[in-house]
Amino acid sequence: MARRCAICGRGARVGSNVSHAENVSKRKFRINLQRVKVRKGGEIKRLLVCTRCLHAGKVNKVK
Repeated sequence: MARRCAICGRGARVGSNVSHAENVSKRKFRINLQRVKVRKGGEIKRLLVCTRCLHAGKVNKVK
């Protein structure tokens, strides 16, 4: 399963760790994905959705 939002398609971004001695190494900034039950086309499906989409109201959660 890909670490991407099912709604907006956001994924991880690449950045740098910078130590006190200013040594640089690559790192990943991962997005905050949540497993959410969503009603899609009359069916209830479980999707990986980022919290940005949840806060924006792009998804209606099923309880």
